[in-house]
Amino acid sequence: LAAMATQLSQDHLTLTRTARQSVSFSCGGTDQCGSYPVTWYQKKDTETFKAILYITSGGSTSKPFSHPQQNDFTAERNQNDCKLKINQVKLSHSASYYCGCYKSGTTVRNDPCSLNKNLQMNRCQTVFVTEREQ
Repeated sequence: LAAMATQLSQDHLTLTRTARQSVSFSCGGTDQCGSYPVTWYQKKDTETFKAILYITSGGSTSKPFSHPQQNDFTAERNQNDCKLKINQVKLSHSASYYCGCYKSGTTVRNDPCSLNKNLQMNRCQTVFVTEREQ
């Protein structure tokens, strides 16, 4: 059987927040991931993809990736949807965020809004954090 690519859906949008506000990103189509965990990534312009956390099909979150800001993030997952939340954004959270789940072997592509590395995902959501209210 050929492995089917899992195309997860995220609205391609940019959110602007003032420091200390909250923000959440959502990722649809995670029912296609089955029992595989969904992993959330952060991508800053000048850096490579960094995994933040993963969330199992049962909804429990693990943070084994040593992301420097990992304690700022929480996640929740139901059957078709997965959310990543930052309760109090900081300037350093300005980045694009991607979701993905494990599927069999493809290579990393540093496309503007997609990433494959045994993962299939597309689109991204970007947050831009400002210091004070506009």
